[in-house]
Amino acid sequence: MDTFDIAPYTEKVLADVVAIERESFSTPWTSESLRQVGEMENSIFLTVTEGNTAVGFGCILLAAGEGELVDIAVSPAYRKLGLGQRLMTALLTEAADRRTEQIFLEVRQSNTPARNLYEKNGFTAIGLRKKYYKEPVEDAVLMQCRLTPQ
Repeated sequence: MDTFDIAPYTEKVLADVVAIERESFSTPWTSESLRQVGEMENSIFLTVTEGNTAVGFGCILLAAGEGELVDIAVSPAYRKLGLGQRLMTALLTEAADRRTEQIFLEVRQSNTPARNLYEKNGFTAIGLRKKYYKEPVEDAVLMQCRLTPQ
């Protein structure tokens, strides 16, 4: 039986989201930044929960028919269970439901697992941002996904 649910972000899981963020990124967002994004009307902020604990999350910011996937991560202990794919499907479905025409994102050039997930979901590389990331310095691949609004 599947024990994971996808649900909108609530402040109850903020500590879990912050912990996942810190485990997943070399320059993590602050607790306050994550809380603020979760409260924005133009954001789609979803979590994967097991019981009352968030084990993954993702966020798209929306503006003028476009979106930017600004964050997606699954706790290291829960990776390779298909949760990233479930999150991505839910995020893109919600974006399409909100009449979003395209989504953009940046990803580290060396992050093959993330790039594979994005490509599997219709994202294509459209450019390179030189030295975009710090700690360590690395280029970012700019990717785009065109959606069919529902």
